[in-house]
Amino acid sequence: MNILILNLILSTPEKGVIKKRDSISDTMICSFARGFVALGHSVTIVAAEEFRPTGQLPEDVEMVFLPSRMPKVFNPSLLPWPIGLGKYLKENSSRFQLVISSEAFSIATLIASKYCPEKLVVWQEMAYHQRKMKKMPSKIWHNLVMRHYINKSLVVPRSERARHFIAHYSQHVTNEIVDHGADGQTLYPSEESTDSFVIVSQLIPRKNVDKMIDIFARFIANPLYAHYKLHVIGDGGLTDQIKQQITSLDIGNNVILHGFMTHNQLASYLRNAKALLVNTSMDLNMVTIPESIISGTPVVMNTMPTTASFVSENHLGIAKDGWDESTLVDLINSYDFFHAECIKARDGLTNIGCAKKMLSIFERHSNQPG
Repeated sequence: MNILILNLILSTPEKGVIKKRDSISDTMICSFARGFVALGHSVTIVAAEEFRPTGQLPEDVEMVFLPSRMPKVFNPSLLPWPIGLGKYLKENSSRFQLVISSEAFSIATLIASKYCPEKLVVWQEMAYHQRKMKKMPSKIWHNLVMRHYINKSLVVPRSERARHFIAHYSQHVTNEIVDHGADGQTLYPSEESTDSFVIVSQLIPRKNVDKMIDIFARFIANPLYAHYKLHVIGDGGLTDQIKQQITSLDIGNNVILHGFMTHNQLASYLRNAKALLVNTSMDLNMVTIPESIISGTPVVMNTMPTTASFVSENHLGIAKDGWDESTLVDLINSYDFFHAECIKARDGLTNIGCAKKMLSIFERHSNQPG
């Protein structure tokens, strides 16, 4: 099967600034695409030109980059308007059997609904209206555009919260959830863990890495846990501030800043940790959460991400707001149980497992009469 994925925004910019990366191979959508490739399918990804990497493109998928129209109005980091997408679909849609487009609130989704509505699957991540301009653009889009122009296509949510939200605007929302999935070949479990935790995150305000470091500092103040390490993987505008924080807390022997790492580089830290730590104030879906779970590593997280209920219900870690140093102790005491549950959940969260699920949903929908 030839599959087209419309995912214009390849990574989440901070304050609208798109940071150039050498590679996009580790992005969520490329990992998701490799799940289909592993099943024997061919995948083409359409993305905004602004996200083109400076280095080599992925070899296992075809990439098409389209420039953005009126970028001062349609910010490429929020709502890009891809120049030439209509022409591309008009000329090429016949060679694709499945078209997956990220988000109902997307100009790419609207264009695809015109040229290939019967092949289109809207893969819904947003679970609430975007806050820009008092939510008015999002509310107008969902009530008018979604209901009247994108009303024939199947919608597959990425979380229960997303399903509940988008079901108000579409009659074709599946009950089944398809998460992002993670690369199960690069990320795999270890039989043993080290006395460590890991944070995989941009070092930017909404990620609250500084608050997690404060919690860890209080945790290692207990002599029983004074030897524990915290590996912080990622970069961002707060790097210097966090370095100063580590120095002022005198925990430089326990907290290691690694900077940005590829999946191949970070995999060993992730699978050997007692837990991945998450305390975001904004992010709904974080691919690091399924990446941690398929590595056999439980998650300690707040409830902002839409995967929080999934983590709690399936005993994949601890999901609660206001978690603190005592939560880390609770996690350690129950690590063996949580680790075993992560292993059980692994197959359904790999990119291959998520690709299989997406194909199964689409095939069942396509075979329905009428």
